[in-house]
Amino acid sequence: MLYYEADSLNIDENDFTNYKRIVLAETAVFTQKLSRFSQLNSEEFWCVVTYLTHGKMHKSNPIRLKNETKPINWTNEVKIEYPTTLKPKFTWSDFDITDNEFYFQVISDRDDDSISGTYSYDHFFQYYNTTNIVLNINTATPKDLVVDDTYNFTLMAVSADNWVNLRIQKSFVAE
Repeated sequence: MLYYEADSLNIDENDFTNYKRIVLAETAVFTQKLSRFSQLNSEEFWCVVTYLTHGKMHKSNPIRLKNETKPINWTNEVKIEYPTTLKPKFTWSDFDITDNEFYFQVISDRDDDSISGTYSYDHFFQYYNTTNIVLNINTATPKDLVVDDTYNFTLMAVSADNWVNLRIQKSFVAE
């Protein structure tokens, strides 16, 4: 992965000549399924990430960093129900955040290995029901959950400018 940033917010974020490559530490997330860059700068600006999959170069949409004006809200508040055995349904609130556009949900095991990753526009996700999923990052159908095993639910609520407004993280035991 490569990271690029603009000097400020006062640019045309879709003109990629406004960005320059910056070398940042990259950290694996969900055991190599995803990665993130650690940015220590407190200034706000636009950034773009490029990445290679299956020999093809991809570019993220511009991401507006709002670390000072709109820090990420962290919570573990999510409702977990079992309408079907081993198919937990997760329901959450926006906690008065008004600009969430979509939600990224990840189910991982106790070691934080990713099992499932999906995007939706709704305030709920049921494992593994894809009827409300708008983007599925899984390369195969995720494995069944195991009764009494511990898993992690992670949600990131994302604004139209790709800033994560809200992060929910909670462990649960499959029933």
